[in-house]
Amino acid sequence: MKNSQTSVSAYSIDDDETETELEVIGRFMTRLKIKSLPRNYQLFHEALYGQDSRLAEEIEALGPLPLQSGLDEIGLKHRLVSHCGLVARKSESDAAEMLREVADQLAKGLMKKQHFAREIDAAPHANAALDCLNASLSNLMLYETELTERLRNCVNLPKSPPSAGV
Repeated sequence: MKNSQTSVSAYSIDDDETETELEVIGRFMTRLKIKSLPRNYQLFHEALYGQDSRLAEEIEALGPLPLQSGLDEIGLKHRLVSHCGLVARKSESDAAEMLREVADQLAKGLMKKQHFAREIDAAPHANAALDCLNASLSNLMLYETELTERLRNCVNLPKSPPSAGV
């Protein structure tokens, strides 16, 4: 932080005014073996030249060879513009995972209902009540099958093999 501070905790900035901010940032990133990603440049720019000294302290707390995930967590915490894309990817990934879980639960429920329907069909004394129950169950399974397929199409899940049906 050249303006008001002269160092990022243990990492000092030389007072050599001929060195550009980009060169200083690059030197720090090289020393710490940090990937040359645009978001890392912004993170270090904010740590070295920004107004929030906590950012530099948090980077220092990561140690001499900080992991990218730790750097990204700091960037997200401080709401750096270059890290906003990470939020969208994480949200998209979480939504896809949730849809996969819902599709799996629907598929398991559907398999149980199909098994039940086969048992009803095989019952030796099927009467009108069982026929009505079987028809309702068939409609429910059709609805759940359609819903499962729509969910799978949304998240591009592999289709499970068709089961022997009702």
